[in-house]
Amino acid sequence: MSPTLSPPAGVHVDPRDLFRMYLDGDHVALTRAYLGVLDYLNQTTYLELDDANRASIIQFVKTFLTLFTQPDYVIPEDQIQRFVNLNELISNLVAMTPFRTTDGFLELLRYQPSNLVKILTLYSARNRVRFDRRSFFDAHPHLATVWWCKFCSLYKSGLVSEEVGQHLSEHLSYHDERMFLTPDITEPYFGSTYLDGVVDRHVKPFLNQVVRRSTRMTCENRPNPRKVAVVSDLWNPTHSVYRTLYGYVRSLKDRFHLTLIHSLVNENMDRSLFDDVLRLDFRDMSLDVAPLRSNDFAVVYFPDIGMSLTSIMLANYRIAPVQLCGTGHPVSTWGSEVDYFVSGVEVDTPETAERNYSERVLLLPGMGAIHNRPNFTPTGRAKTVPEVIINFPSSGQKVNARFLRTLRKLLDQVHRPVRFRFFPATLDIANSYMPFMAAVREALGGTSVILDVMPFLPYREYMGFMEEGDLTLDAYHFGGSNIMSDSLWVRTPVVAWQGDKWYNRIGAAMLRRVGLDELISNSEEEYLDLALRLIHDDRWREELTLRLQAVDLEATVFSETEAASFRRAIEYLITNHDRLRAEPGRKPIRIL
Repeated sequence: MSPTLSPPAGVHVDPRDLFRMYLDGDHVALTRAYLGVLDYLNQTTYLELDDANRASIIQFVKTFLTLFTQPDYVIPEDQIQRFVNLNELISNLVAMTPFRTTDGFLELLRYQPSNLVKILTLYSARNRVRFDRRSFFDAHPHLATVWWCKFCSLYKSGLVSEEVGQHLSEHLSYHDERMFLTPDITEPYFGSTYLDGVVDRHVKPFLNQVVRRSTRMTCENRPNPRKVAVVSDLWNPTHSVYRTLYGYVRSLKDRFHLTLIHSLVNENMDRSLFDDVLRLDFRDMSLDVAPLRSNDFAVVYFPDIGMSLTSIMLANYRIAPVQLCGTGHPVSTWGSEVDYFVSGVEVDTPETAERNYSERVLLLPGMGAIHNRPNFTPTGRAKTVPEVIINFPSSGQKVNARFLRTLRKLLDQVHRPVRFRFFPATLDIANSYMPFMAAVREALGGTSVILDVMPFLPYREYMGFMEEGDLTLDAYHFGGSNIMSDSLWVRTPVVAWQGDKWYNRIGAAMLRRVGLDELISNSEEEYLDLALRLIHDDRWREELTLRLQAVDLEATVFSETEAASFRRAIEYLITNHDRLRAEPGRKPIRIL
């Protein structure tokens, strides 16, 4: 069943009214009208467009771009940054029209005076035209910084296009010494990790410098060996970070005094493990770190650096003698103040550990994660369509152009009807659903492909659809941990494409735990062979499903027996950190 949504109220703007405001020189009213429509479209995600809504959006986009790029239209001073912040939305809206990109309008702006704000509003990773980024910083470093970060927002849905990926890589290679800290630094910091597995190791050192250059903190620390702080804005039971690292933190509960440090207000945050909870406020766009300036933490643990502004900022401060990060977002910080990365011997090898992290790696027994049992009871839900259903539960940023080329090769070799079902999750942001779906459909061969792109779903509804799947295919290059957990929980065979990073090795480790090593591939050719066999060989697929149904998942994938190794690691670091810091090299530390 394809996703549907009752048509929203729609965009009802008479272009004649907008032209009248422009001709009357009432730019304040015209701006107010623009922003009213754009705000509505920012809050309204279209999953489909009937003829009337399509015509309305096309008409608005055409009128907006025409008047916005008139030389004598002046944006009111107090609305300038607001337009730049709408860069991602405007790019998505234009992609939903026959214009596709704002290239033609940017070329008009290129030769106009006082054009900076308008260019920064319309210039996104979808554009083929190019501008000199340094000239933006020469003209206005503040706005250029805001734009540089907002430009990266398209990673969430745009990597399905090879051109977008290439433009983002090009964009991220530009580093300006005048850049300052902005709340949107999370867009390049987090988003860069999904491009190709290489770009982030060059971008993050620069972004870490931006943080340290823009804001400083010196702590007076008197370490108490029984005090551990955990920094996370995402510590709630439904989040992927909590689902994989709760067991580690819980192992500390009886031995340490635990403090949760966060900044976001989240009513679902689980405080049950913590003796203290410290919420840091943002004031004037700066994080108030005064409560940390005098502390007695021996250790600070960051489960998810990069996924929030708080985590990025605090990772660049020396809060405690020992600072370590985990696999909530399983990539290196490439040069923050974090000393150690916590991984597992079943996923990282000594070779990958030294190659893939600037931090010294702690290799714990197991996988570097303790997977929580999913909060879902399988119902045996049967599918309602005749095709072989293939689940793709990876989030939108993990579905990239290279992976789609692989899936196109798969479709070219399939000899029975299949239905691709994507669960990209993040597409309720900035009206990105329809551009994402159109790009995926085009990459896979057009309207002949049976394709479901599911909107953001509550977890139980998502898992119900997962139950209908005949098989799951993990994405590449950035694979999944919780999606593997979810697939195995509903007893669906899943193919993993193993690489050389934690995030594309964890799936293979989980398959080994349940005895399905034969579903691990190490190349595109092997991945395609396994997927094709699962599609065509019903008997083999059923045999794998039966084997999976017989596995004791509680004793394998969801075992908590290795959780205590995290506590042992913390105790070891508190005792030995000074000696370890003095050692030459970054040889991984094995914790037994």
